[in-house]
Amino acid sequence: MLSLIRRDELLKAGDRVGVAVSGGIDSVALLRLLLELRNELGIVVSVVHFNHRLRGAESDTDQEFVANLAGEHGLEFHTDSEGVAQRAAEERVSVETAARASRYGFFRHLLGEGRTADPQGLKPGLPAEPNGAAESRALSRRTAP
Repeated sequence: MLSLIRRDELLKAGDRVGVAVSGGIDSVALLRLLLELRNELGIVVSVVHFNHRLRGAESDTDQEFVANLAGEHGLEFHTDSEGVAQRAAEERVSVETAARASRYGFFRHLLGEGRTADPQGLKPGLPAEPNGAAESRALSRRTAP
């Protein structure tokens, strides 16, 4: 994995990487992997969680789990939530479409999109369509040299 990251220049020393953690096994595994590699790669890791409020107390429990996980590792934690079911009904779209739009909107906010200038640059851009692992996608921001 480390050779792939280096070969394809996915992450470089100085990158700030926000790992979108849902609380599921895939995203937690991604976080743990990046924690193992952070010193060797020279990256700063933070945790990002979006609560879609689709499963009531279970959604809140996931958020609490992710917050505690970030705290255990001394990581910065970013979270937001939205009633996705209501958004889906209002916009007459599927719950999945509304959830993706809400989550990606939060990610874009964290990356600073919409500001007039970002001298640090953004990497990578979010795809228009999911690839099956949207909540596990790592977001990174290059820090100034």
